[in-house]
Amino acid sequence: MDSGELQNTLKRLCKVMWEANVSNPITYVTQVSYLLFLKMLEEMDADRQQNGNGNHRSLFRKFKADGQEIDFEPLRWSVLTSDPDNERMLRTLRDTLPKLALHPLLSQGARAIFQNASIVIPDGATLRKAVDVIAPISFMAEDADVKGDLFELLANDLGSQKKAAQFRTPRHLIRVITEMVDPRIGETVCDPAVGTGGFLIAAYDHVLLANTSPDFIREKLSPYGTPVHIGIGDRLSREQWEFLQKGALHGFDGDQDILRMAAMNAVLHQFDQSPLVCRDSICGSEDRWDEVKFDVILTNPPFSGDRGDAKRSLRVEKGDKYVLFLAYALRSLRPGGRCGIIFPNGILFGDTGSHLEVKRRLLAEFDLQAVVMLPKGMFEPYTPNPTCFFVFQNTGRATDQVWFYRLEGDGSSLKKARKFGPQFRNDFPDLLAKWPSREIEEGRAWLVPADLIREKNYNLSLSALGLVTPERVEHSEPEEILESVALKEEKIFDLIREMRELLLEGNNSGTV
Repeated sequence: MDSGELQNTLKRLCKVMWEANVSNPITYVTQVSYLLFLKMLEEMDADRQQNGNGNHRSLFRKFKADGQEIDFEPLRWSVLTSDPDNERMLRTLRDTLPKLALHPLLSQGARAIFQNASIVIPDGATLRKAVDVIAPISFMAEDADVKGDLFELLANDLGSQKKAAQFRTPRHLIRVITEMVDPRIGETVCDPAVGTGGFLIAAYDHVLLANTSPDFIREKLSPYGTPVHIGIGDRLSREQWEFLQKGALHGFDGDQDILRMAAMNAVLHQFDQSPLVCRDSICGSEDRWDEVKFDVILTNPPFSGDRGDAKRSLRVEKGDKYVLFLAYALRSLRPGGRCGIIFPNGILFGDTGSHLEVKRRLLAEFDLQAVVMLPKGMFEPYTPNPTCFFVFQNTGRATDQVWFYRLEGDGSSLKKARKFGPQFRNDFPDLLAKWPSREIEEGRAWLVPADLIREKNYNLSLSALGLVTPERVEHSEPEEILESVALKEEKIFDLIREMRELLLEGNNSGTV
């Protein structure tokens, strides 16, 4: 199954949900994900039975869990979908699917997928249409990359949740930040706003690639046509493999539906024993995870909204969410730990008490190594807001100088209809080439003394630091603006008159 076939299959599934008025992206993505994963479970179970030398214990039988006996046989894909009664099939799915969260043989990540699960498919006929679309897919016949691409494309629809500021992070941006931060085997990695798991997958793949013999490295195209290098981790010891799969990666998110997608991706990428926890990283009461420190933090926190109930350990009482996530990173990085974090540009010039406090601590106690300005349109089609990202390390010492880099292209059209190709400017290779030695270039890359940033009251914008000339916006004269408004109003009134005349003519001729 190639990328085009994957996209066509998902389009058909989403169309089935839309036609049944299941139109909220999070809702229909979740419902489709349940069905895809349920079929995948049966195929995995059959494969393990075939290769288990008679020692395999099927997932689809009776188990004692939570003080009750649960029969999972009705959830076996072939059994469930062979029921000729569509409504009974739907009832079985609704009643039994949530119980997979108690299944003793499923991994922590797989159980998280079904935690508080609910089926909102409205009727049996819709369910039948959906399972008929899924039926021809053979997951075991596809490699891990294809299955990962399937859920990657499905997660793409979650980006439309603008009200919750759940902007999907571009995967090529994630890979660049991960390469700059460079997580290594033996280190713990955390994304406190994990979303669908993009940063954790990138960290996992980065470690594998760094521990792969050159002969085993291959290149593939991502679902969006960009080349990606893939490794198999053949140089990892058994102990290192176990740590990478179970103890290295951590993800937190306050939205259970979004966390399900992260859990599904964790299962597909074989780190589903890793902690993926539904919790608020920045607000409310403290929990045991607030005491844990990590070697690497990689995250794209929510851009919008502010909170007044920040956790005490953040040392900031209130502020924009992204400011509180920066405070989280300052608190949760181990000595020597590194962080890559994406922000709206408001972090650069923000001068509220919380903005100034976290930026003061960042420069006083950490080494702010890089501030990268991203091009406008980087997060299209989800938001036009200009963005940037920081890379810093917990050195326990004040920042001496900061490397600034202005990115003007990412290899795409930077429009709502994102298109990638060699015809589009791509500054990422130049960024990665200059990064190790912090090379400077007129108009693109600068080294700035931290004392200058302090003198500018922690304003990190390029114009405030005198690195670029502020863009001058030319406004029309007030008389010209009024004249333009008057002309537009005149056109509107003309259209209204024409519509009234047409309506009168229609009434006089007896038509409606």
